[in-house]
Amino acid sequence: MLILAGLGIGLCLLALPRGTEAAGLFRQGGGTCDVFIGEVQSYGDDELRKPYFDTFADKLAGALRTAQIQTAANADMTNEGGRHEANGATGEAASLSELHMDAIVHGHQYDRGNTAAKLAHYADRVMGRAYFADEEKVDAWHKQTQLPYRLSSDKQDLAVRLAAEHQARFLLFVNIKDVDVRLKHGIFASHTGRETRGKKMTSTIDYYLVRGTDGKVYEGHIEDKKSAQLINFGLGKTGKGMNVDTMLSEVFEQQAKEIVLDIQKNGFPALR
Repeated sequence: MLILAGLGIGLCLLALPRGTEAAGLFRQGGGTCDVFIGEVQSYGDDELRKPYFDTFADKLAGALRTAQIQTAANADMTNEGGRHEANGATGEAASLSELHMDAIVHGHQYDRGNTAAKLAHYADRVMGRAYFADEEKVDAWHKQTQLPYRLSSDKQDLAVRLAAEHQARFLLFVNIKDVDVRLKHGIFASHTGRETRGKKMTSTIDYYLVRGTDGKVYEGHIEDKKSAQLINFGLGKTGKGMNVDTMLSEVFEQQAKEIVLDIQKNGFPALR
């Protein structure tokens, strides 16, 4: 039984087609939705290209659909224009980007030493450099990983307004923080081109579930380390390699499912 039932969250689902670009994945229908996806972004790994964000958004749509969570999303949720430039996004995309960054810098997983310049500058402005100098205080905060927290006061008001506009109980933000592909056996793998035989992939994702009534935040952390051999074995494809794009797609699909399961198990109950 889904934990959703205890929260009084409806199980009506919008039609979410698969295999399309992220901007076209979701349509905003009438009536209340359970989750409005504000942004799927990377504030840690600037090298990820737009197709990877679209791929993840597609996997997340499928996982939400399977879980029967009614979902809508910002049409510009991958925010290509605002990925690197502080002023690259406009309108609602810019507002959602600031909400996402505010949730990250107030969260337990934020590490200023491993972040995009846009987010680091935002953190300096909001948190102040003195915050990062107090290492004991920051370390103590990081240890409380399951503790819900609040956005900045002005961003709380913004979250409540946007949730009301989209008739959403929760806003969801996903930070694809780090994706790393490494050669396990350099001499062997150097002859395989884009094939993943002999390669290992690590993908780290943080997500932020924001309650629409008051801007309270639950932060989830998903990290997977998979080798090409393990993925091939699981798919019944032993004896053949797969290219990096296919490998990333398989890892993203698993992580999208883990995010939805964590939302049901921990995120929704924490924000009751």
